[in-house]
Amino acid sequence: MRTFRPIATDSSLFIVMLGLLSALPPFGIDAGLPGLSSLQVDLGIGPGQAAQTLTLFLLGFAVGPVLFGPLSDRYGRKPVLLGGVALFTLAALGCATSTSLEMLLAFRVLQGVGAGAAAALPAAIVRDVFEGDRGMTRQSYVALVNAVAPLVAPLMGAGLLAFGDWRLIYVGLTIVGTGLLLMALLGFVETAPQSVASGQGPTNAITASMRAYRQVLKDRRYVLSTLLLASTFGTMFAYIAGSAPVFVDELGASSTVYGCLFALTAAGTIAGAACNGRFAKRLGAERLLGLGVAGGLAASIALMVLAWLDVHSMAMTVLCVVASNFFAGIVMPNATHQALRDVGSVAGSAAALQRSLQMVVGAAAGALFGMVSTGSLMAMSGTMLAFAAVSVAIWFARGTNLAASPVAASP
Repeated sequence: MRTFRPIATDSSLFIVMLGLLSALPPFGIDAGLPGLSSLQVDLGIGPGQAAQTLTLFLLGFAVGPVLFGPLSDRYGRKPVLLGGVALFTLAALGCATSTSLEMLLAFRVLQGVGAGAAAALPAAIVRDVFEGDRGMTRQSYVALVNAVAPLVAPLMGAGLLAFGDWRLIYVGLTIVGTGLLLMALLGFVETAPQSVASGQGPTNAITASMRAYRQVLKDRRYVLSTLLLASTFGTMFAYIAGSAPVFVDELGASSTVYGCLFALTAAGTIAGAACNGRFAKRLGAERLLGLGVAGGLAASIALMVLAWLDVHSMAMTVLCVVASNFFAGIVMPNATHQALRDVGSVAGSAAALQRSLQMVVGAAAGALFGMVSTGSLMAMSGTMLAFAAVSVAIWFARGTNLAASPVAASP
């Protein structure tokens, strides 16, 4: 009988698997967007209550990495990875069979926790297997696969709605989770250091977690690179939060046109990640980071000028957003790799804390956009510019701190 061979870590399939695992959160969020109207009708609820299915998923996702990242440092990546994907899959099935809003929301929290536990580990796994420029290149390709999810997930949800109601979307997510669970179970070989995978270390999980987080928070490279990642994601999430009000309500795009525009702007992130992977060795990590941060600020300034001058041009707005997302696609995988470069045996905890902070800052960007009382384009561009400016400040602080650190001289 032929046995199933594990996936080679230097293969494209390995990168695709990590990218798909990292994409569980956008799949869990974006696939359900087309079904919100069907959900409202079926359960007899309002738009605000339906939107809670997104909010509580994000809440679970923010908690998942922090809880399970340290466990991956103690017991290995694979058991935590399998547990996270299994929880995501079972919770998706629970969502599909929910008979009340309360039941649905409870399963959405659990689904978010599972997605967070699984999605936080690919960055640590890349760090386990690859080093230097090769690691940064692989991290960029994982980010590239992850960036495809916002393109595919809404289309999947809309396609499933043609054959049923909102429940069918969660059935689809159950199938996706099952496929990833089998792939990870059969194809993934433990990548954590031997001392981690064998369960050595402190016997108290809470104590181990606190030690791990204290260790990574003392690493200046980790802290500043993670803050740079989070602020860049904040710029991108400000666009995500404001995209529908700007394109549909303010610029008059139809739902179909909006979907195409969203896909086009998401493609900017994919292109940026691809360029980062291609030019990482030639230009170097620090030069690419500087280029990405400066480009993101310039794109946000250009968008703010359009809003200030009251120029309601669909083409120019899209061009500015595509440029902003392109430079974010350069910064985020690069900053992720730089943050995890020197964290040693606590890479799982470091990656988990990084992902949670990224989501918290993204949620803050969305909340800030909602609080601004000016027009949608002005609010979106202003929020994007604020986070882009923070990214520039963090980049300068990062350069100053690392120049004074002995670690900065290491390869």
